Amino acid sequence: MKREQIETWIAEGYNILEHKKPKIVQGDVWEYLNKCDGHGTDVYALSELANWSDRELSELELRKYAKEYGQLGEKQFLRNEAIRTKHVDKYVAFLKLFYPNSVEKELEEAKFLAERVRQVTKEEMEQWVVSNNINVLLSDLNCLDESAIMTGMVVPSEELVSYTDGGLQDTMDCHVTPMEFFSHTNHTAYWIDPKIKA
Repeated sequence: MKREQIETWIAEGYNILEHKKPKIVQGDVWEYLNKCDGHGTDVYALSELANWSDRELSELELRKYAKEYGQLGEKQFLRNEAIRTKHVDKYVAFLKLFYPNSVEKELEEAKFLAERVRQVTKEEMEQWVVSNNINVLLSDLNCLDESAIMTGMVVPSEELVSYTDGGLQDTMDCHVTPMEFFSHTNHTAYWIDPKIKA
């Protein structure tokens, strides 16, 4: 989650982030937050999040993946961050602790992908999808997360529904149609792995 996104939501009139979705709460925001407190709900005041550091925002995202998928979710999130930012320290420390036998292999793969993965605009991504006849997008993280790395796939049309059914609800490894994806996202930037899977 980026601070720019939080500021955009605030400008659009939203005042709460609940389960990663912006929401407008009528009345006292803090009273609403107090009601939610202690119920295991993932609710934050956007005005408060706007003051968090990039590191704190990143840790909030990491907690979401760790909570839902445990160690595997944490690994996937840190791998994604290492590929996008090319800063591998946190990923290496995690691998050394939990996957000591595969540090070299995992790191080599992440560095290889980091050289290939590109940041693009929505228009550039739409052109990439059309020019490569992509009919399924696969994300490493939740497909609606701005940091998700998307891979294009071309699957037989008769298999399309079985690939993408419920993809928007998946937390990781989401398979969605480009139409679904673009209708639910409007990020300032997108991440793609240009290599198409057939």
